[in-house]
Amino acid sequence: MILLSFAVLYGYQNAVDIILFSALHETGHLVMLLIFGVKPKKITLSFYGAGLKYNNTLSKSREFFVLLCGPLVNLILFVVFENEINLLLFLLNIFPAAPLDGGRMIKLLFPKISSAVTVLFLILLTGLSCYLMFEFKIFSLLLIALYLITFNLKDMRG
Repeated sequence: MILLSFAVLYGYQNAVDIILFSALHETGHLVMLLIFGVKPKKITLSFYGAGLKYNNTLSKSREFFVLLCGPLVNLILFVVFENEINLLLFLLNIFPAAPLDGGRMIKLLFPKISSAVTVLFLILLTGLSCYLMFEFKIFSLLLIALYLITFNLKDMRG
């Protein structure tokens, strides 16, 4: 989650909603971890969002459900409240690029092709963000794309 970009996209008056829905997203991960008997080590807050750190002693299927529950919270909130911030948080977090939940799910389920899938989707995201930037003067998605590209280049190098 890249909170600053969403705040720019929706205006700073929506920043509180973005932070609240991001916290509920992390709560989804936390609840599933607790159901599986895993205690989190810490919750980190950064310029780019929030993250839940824990010892990964889970099976692949349990890890998948922990990863899925954060975006699932946003999807449920979107369906119930028809709040488009939750839809965008859901779509962003299932995007198949690290460190997002979707990227972690792809790497967990398909480790051999996860890098290729990430590169393909980052190319598509960059194209879409350039279109939005030139056509509608929307820069937020480009900020997200640049962050994800930078993160994944570091990850692929080592």
